[in-house]
Formats: sequence, structure tokens, C-alpha cells
Amino acid sequence: MSVEKQSKTWRAIVSYQVDGKRKKATKGGFKYKSEALAYETMLKAKLNQGYDIESSKQLFTEFYDTWLDNHIKSGIKQQTIANHIATQTIVHEHLQGVTLEQMNRKRYQQFLDDLSTTRTASSVHQISMRVGMCLKEAFSDGIIKTDPTFNLKFKGAHDSKPTDLKFLEEDEFNKLVKYIENSPMTAPNFMIYTAALSGMRAGEVLALTYSDFDVKNNKILVTKSKTNRVPYQYTTPKTKQSVREITMPTYYFEQLERFKQMFPNTDEHIFGEKTSQSVPSYRLRCLTKELDIKPISFHGLRHSHASILINNGVDIAYVSERLDHSSVSVTQKVYFHFLKKARENEEEKMLNVFKK
Repeated sequence: MSVEKQSKTWRAIVSYQVDGKRKKATKGGFKYKSEALAYETMLKAKLNQGYDIESSKQLFTEFYDTWLDNHIKSGIKQQTIANHIATQTIVHEHLQGVTLEQMNRKRYQQFLDDLSTTRTASSVHQISMRVGMCLKEAFSDGIIKTDPTFNLKFKGAHDSKPTDLKFLEEDEFNKLVKYIENSPMTAPNFMIYTAALSGMRAGEVLALTYSDFDVKNNKILVTKSKTNRVPYQYTTPKTKQSVREITMPTYYFEQLERFKQMFPNTDEHIFGEKTSQSVPSYRLRCLTKELDIKPISFHGLRHSHASILINNGVDIAYVSERLDHSSVSVTQKVYFHFLKKARENEEEKMLNVFKK
């Protein structure tokens, strides 16, 4: 019999085979016989569709560990590995004892809600993307029958820093650049100067060698990036299109010569092999305080660079290519506020054209 009475409840029993061996799956606690029969019908249907009942009983933490090990072996970047390992720790902290089968949409949303009490919505979303890769693979392989990542909601205990803290206004930007030009061209100063005028990522700046500078054509060739965790590694950029040439103003190369004069015997990488992103970040904090301009992160120089280009009418497609965004739509999303302002300026020009 596929269902049987147990005192005051009913139990469903479903037989299946694994590697030619006959096994049974049981579930009790049903109040009515009809409920037990309905569960039996549902489970048989799932098994007929390829449902892997053995793997689904595995603890999610164990499944995630195996998945991550294989994902790392596939050849992902060092920084990406570090992010995944940080997420792995979070998974073990919050999902101990939870089976893969129990990781349905409701349980997964609860996990994200728990994280949101101490993290920003953006941070929760990043964690969800990494864990979601594992869950989507389990769904694709038929180990679980529903996609737990569908239609999730992200919230946070506190918002990210206000937008105006992440960008320098053009007058502040120019004040910073001019100050560095009139100061000793130390390594931290030149890192900041390079990032501000190129829009390059921190890792790309730290990976520069003298051979990357095409002084004759006023260009910097971006071919590699430096990871931000010990042991430091020099890797290829994020994508193929990340290898690019960035045109620089002529006066930038005058400052490059000043830097060379101060550091004529540098390592192959002009900022040294052991320098981390914390070095220019600390210097930038000191400079913004000294110059009485709003504090921004080192990455904020990249945002400032882009916003100034957009505000001065530079084509959005060019800005997107210069920053190495995956698409123009990404640039439009990130810099929506500035694009809106530029559009308002264009509308004002249009009205002046038709002004009587």
C-alpha cells in the first residue's frame, strides 16, 4: 500500500530506484488519507520528471561547498574567488541544518531578510547573486524542481551612502587635480591623478607598467589588473573588451615625467608589487580633508570622471566604452541623474531654438 495509517495520522510511501537499487521515501504527519495520497502523486510525478531525491536530501551547506569548489576550478578571477569565499562563510552561518530540498523560495527569501537586518540592500543583492548561481544550477540539473531565486525582494538595514558623497563636483575635481600637479608627485598622488583623469579601476591603475604608456599618441593601454588581497596577483581584466586604450590629456604625460624623475628605479609595476588599494585610498581621504572638499572613495574618482564627461556633453557611448561598462544601458543606469540633467539642458536649447 502506498499510504498507511499511523495512530491518528497518515504516512505516504513512495518507492524509487537509484543505481538499480530499490529505495523508499516516506513522509508522515498527514491528517487525512487524501493528503497522503496527494503527496504520493506529487512525488511520483516529480521523480518521473527527473527529480533527484537523493541529492535534494543533502545539506545545502555541503552542496554549496561542492559547487563552489567546482566553480573555482573553472578558472574565475582571484577577486571573484574572495567574494565567493566570503559568501560561503555567510551561508554556513545562516543555513546550517537546511537541506537543499528545503531551500525553496520562501526559505531563501527568509535567508535574505535575515541578512538585511545588518547589511545594505546592495550587499544583500550581491550575496543573493552568488548563492543564486548555485541554486539555479541545482534547478537546471533537476535536483530541485522549482527556482528559489524567482521574484525575490531585497531590502537593507540602512541605505548606501548618499549619491553626492560618491561624486566630486567639477570645481572640486579641478581643485584636487591642480593641487596634485603643484605638489610632489609621490606614488599615491600619481595613482589618484591617473584614476581621476582616466576613469580606470583601482586594480587597473595599480597594475600599470611604463610600457603601458604610449606618450607619442597620448594613450594608456589597459591590459591587466591587480587583485586587492594578499597574495597580490596580476590578472587579465574582467572581460575581453576590458583590454582597451584610454586617450589622456597631453598635460598628464608631463606629470608622468615628474613621477619618473622621482622614481627612476621602480619595479616593473610602477607603483610596486606590494602596494594595495588602501595606500591611495588613505591619501585621498587626507587630500579631501585638507582641501575641504567632500570625502569620496578611490572608486569615487571613476564616478567623478564619468559624471564630468557627461555633464560636458560627451557622448554616452564613448563614456561607456572608456569606463569599460558591459553596455551603454549600464552607464545610463549608473549615471541616470547626470543624464537627466543633460537632457534638461538639451530641452532648454530646443526651446531657445523655437523661441519667438
